[in-house]
Order: sequence, then C-alpha cells, then structure tokens
Amino acid sequence: MASRDYCGIARQYAADVLGGKIPACKWVKLAVDRQLTDLKTYAGDRSLYVFDENEANRVCKFIELLTHTKGELAGTRIHLEPWQVFILTTVFGWLRRADGGRRYRRAYVEVPRGNGKSTLLSGVGLYCLVADREGGAEVYSFATTRDQAKIVFGDAKVMAERNAPLRNKFGLQVLANALYVPTSNSTFQAKSAEGSTLDGLNTHLAIIDELHAHKTRAVYDVVETSTGKRKNSLMFVITTSGFDTSGICYEVRTMVTKVLEKSVVD
Repeated sequence: MASRDYCGIARQYAADVLGGKIPACKWVKLAVDRQLTDLKTYAGDRSLYVFDENEANRVCKFIELLTHTKGELAGTRIHLEPWQVFILTTVFGWLRRADGGRRYRRAYVEVPRGNGKSTLLSGVGLYCLVADREGGAEVYSFATTRDQAKIVFGDAKVMAERNAPLRNKFGLQVLANALYVPTSNSTFQAKSAEGSTLDGLNTHLAIIDELHAHKTRAVYDVVETSTGKRKNSLMFVITTSGFDTSGICYEVRTMVTKVLEKSVVD
C-alpha cells in the first residue's frame, strides 16, 4: 500500500480551516495559523527549529499500518482523518536544529467523545515504543485509575497481537501487562495512581487520556517530572471537555489558549 502525502494533507486541512471549508472553533483556527506561520518563520538554514517532513510523514505511515481493535472497523487498517494528520505531523515533524531533539515536548488535544482518542494514542504509543529510535524507551499510559490507564494500553496490546509483521520486524513481545522489545530494552505499560508507584520513572512517552477526570494534579506533576531526563521525551494529553475550572486540566488548557493567543511564549 502506497503511503500518502501526510504533510500535504495537513497543509490542506489548515487551509480549509482558515478558508471556512471546515467548520472550526477559535482555538483550532489559531493552532493551524500558528503552524503555517512557523513553517514560514523557520524556513531558513539558520533558524532555531526545522520542520522535517520525513519525520512528520513517518509517524502517520506507521499508524496507518495498524488496525482497529473494536466495533465494525475491527481488523481494518487505520485511516487517519485530516485533523489527526495535522496534529501528528505538527508534533513529530518539528525538531530543534541544534541537536535534532523534539521541538514540542507537550501536546494537549481536546476533542469530543467518539473521535477515536484511544486508537490514536495507542498508535502513538506503539510508534514511540518501536520506531522512534529511542534506546530503552519507557512508554506509559497514565491515569488516576487502573481501568482508565488500561484503555490505551489494552488497545495497543491488541494491535500488536494482531500484527505479526510488526512483532517480527521489531522483535516485539506481548506480555500480560507490558509490551517489550528486548533488542532496545524498551517497554510499554499502563500506570495509575492506584496500586503502583509513579516515582523513579524515566519516561520517553507519557500518554494521559481524559485529563479532565483527574481530581488532583499529583499524577500530572509526577509524569511531567519523569520526562525531564530525555531530550526527546513527549507528554501527549488527549481529553474531552470537563466542568472543573479549578483542576489541572483547566490549568493546562488555559496555558494552551494563552500560547495560541500569543500572550504567553512557552
């Protein structure tokens, strides 16, 4: 199967949002405008950041080789929607020119229910486990409860079980409570505030699903600290909207809106 021009899809999505062809809220419009502006701003050879289309395309191509695990689409290959392609190419395509590390270390995505959040995160988790060129990668799905933490990990586990070429290419082992790659000593596990310590982690990818459900900031703060030891680590948050304006999710969301409005530079 020939791979698609994912960067082209992302640029078209951005143009369609700004042109009114795709209905979008203020924040989506600001996000795509920011990306298009950055592509022009950092186009020079001496710019602080560089957009690597190969890296941006690579993660999308990987995820579209995986299959759905639930419902009527179970067993069929994932087909990323333009908004998903835009997010992935933006997060994974930007690199620091000085050392090749990731420009973006945190991603916050807020979408309504029923938009395949867990499937997308499971794909990102598998990519960072086996294909992100990180030795000893530690990938974790974090949540406040065991059941919530196991949703993303569970989907990734089923994807791996049903994809023999993936397991064979990377030597991926599917264990009861972990995915493990012996050659790189990399692992993917579910972690929660219930029954497991979150201290002492050296996280490459932290997946946080449904941040709005976190009653305290304890998990978020520990996870954020655990990513500081690696130059290429990433904290990837996807959540539906919540009601608590005093919690960590609203705090993170507020920071994101300020960055998009350019009232804060992060």
